[in-house]
Amino acid sequence: MSGEDKTSGPLGRDDLRPPYLAAAGAAVAVFALYALTLARTTAFWDTSEYIATAHIVGIPHPPGNPLFVILARAWSVLLAPLGLSVAVRVNLFSALMSATAHGLWFLVVHHILRFFSEDRRFRLVGASIAVLVSATAFTVWNQSNVNEKVYTVSLLTIALLSWLAFRWQENLGKGKDDNLLILMAFILALSVGNHLMAFLAAPAILLFVLVVHPRTLANWRLYVAGLAAAILGLTIHLVLPIRAGLDPVINEAAPTCPDIASALGAVVSYGNAGCTALAEALNRSQYDKPPLLPRLAPLWPQVVNYLQYFDWQWARSFDGTSTVFAKMRIPFTMLFTGFGVWGAIEHARRDKASFLYVAALFGTLSIALVYYLNFKYGYSLRAPIDDRAVHEVRERDYFFVVSFSVWGLWAGMGIVSLWREAAAEFKTTMAKASPVLALAF
Repeated sequence: MSGEDKTSGPLGRDDLRPPYLAAAGAAVAVFALYALTLARTTAFWDTSEYIATAHIVGIPHPPGNPLFVILARAWSVLLAPLGLSVAVRVNLFSALMSATAHGLWFLVVHHILRFFSEDRRFRLVGASIAVLVSATAFTVWNQSNVNEKVYTVSLLTIALLSWLAFRWQENLGKGKDDNLLILMAFILALSVGNHLMAFLAAPAILLFVLVVHPRTLANWRLYVAGLAAAILGLTIHLVLPIRAGLDPVINEAAPTCPDIASALGAVVSYGNAGCTALAEALNRSQYDKPPLLPRLAPLWPQVVNYLQYFDWQWARSFDGTSTVFAKMRIPFTMLFTGFGVWGAIEHARRDKASFLYVAALFGTLSIALVYYLNFKYGYSLRAPIDDRAVHEVRERDYFFVVSFSVWGLWAGMGIVSLWREAAAEFKTTMAKASPVLALAF
C-alpha cells in the first residue's frame, strides 16, 4: 500500500461492521498486562474497606456503592474455586473492569478513525495504539491493578455510554435509536449505585444528541421512557436498607428504613426525601461537601494540581521519587501532550460531532471537575503554603482517571496520524513507516 490514503467514498459492509473480535482481543491483552502487574494484597486508604465489603456484601462508607459491592462479590465468588486470596480476586475485578473499558474504547476509536481513512488496517492499528496509551497511563494502570476505589467501574460505564452514543448515531432512522437512548438513561442511573463519576458523561451525551439530531430532544415520549428507566436504575440502592437490616459486620451509616415506601422516597429523590438514614447516606451528609465558593484554595493552584497529576501519566517511573514536575518526566509529558493535541486537531478536522463529544467528556472530567471538587492545596504541592491543614490528606489523581484515559485515546490518534503522514511525506508504504508507532511505547 502506498503512503497515499483514501479519505472519501463509501465504505463496504465489512468496513462498517464494528470489529468486536479485535476489541475483545485488545481487552484480553490489557487484562493480561494488569494481571501480570497486579497487587497481591491490599493497599492503603479505601482498598481494604472495598475488598472487605465486596467479600461479605457489606456497606462501605456513604453513599454505599451497592452496584460495586454486588458486581465485585459476584466476580469473587466465580473465582473462588481457583484458590486465590480475596484481595487478589477483588483486585482482578478492577483489572477486568478497566480491560473491558478499553475493549469499548477500541470500538470508539475505530469508529472515529472511519472519518480519517477507509483503510481497515489503519483503523485497527490506530485503535490498538490508542488503547495502549490509554491503558498504560499511570493513574489508569494504578487503579486497575489494585482495587483502590470504584473508579474502574466508572471508566467502564463511561466507555460503554460512549460506544452506545455512537451506535445511536449509526442507527438513526432504523427504529432502534430511541431504544439506545433509553438504555443509556438506565445505565446512567444504575451507575450512580457505583459512583457519581459516570453521571458526568451526561453533558457530553446531551451535547452529542443536540449536534447529531436535535429533533430527538423534542420527543416527549422519550423523556417519559427515559425517566422510567432512570428510576428503575436507581432502585439498585434498595440493596442498602435490605442489607443494612441484616446487620453485616461492615455497616457504615446503617441505612435502614422502616418500610419500602420511605426507602423508595429516599432512592428516587437521591437523598432529598424519604427514609432519613438512607437519605443521609445517599447525600453523604456526614462529609459536608464545601460549596463552590469560596474556594478552599485559589483556582490556579487547583489547576496546577491537575497538571501535576497529568505529568505523572506518561513516564511516572522517571525520577519516581519526585512528585512535582520532575525534569526527567517533562520531555515525555510534552511529547504526549503534543500527541494528544495533534490527535484532537485531526479529530476536529475529520468529524465535528464525535470531536465535540470527546472534547466535552474530557473537559467535564478534567478542568470542570477541578472546579466542582474544590480541593484544598494538593497533597505534595507544598508551595505557596506549607501548612498541612490547608492541603489534601493524600493525592487525589484517581478522581481524574477518566480524563487521563481519554487523553490517551487522543494521543494514540495523534501517533497514528503522524504514522500515516510520515508514509505520505517520504513516499513509502505505511509498513515501512511503522517505526513511528514505537512512540506509543
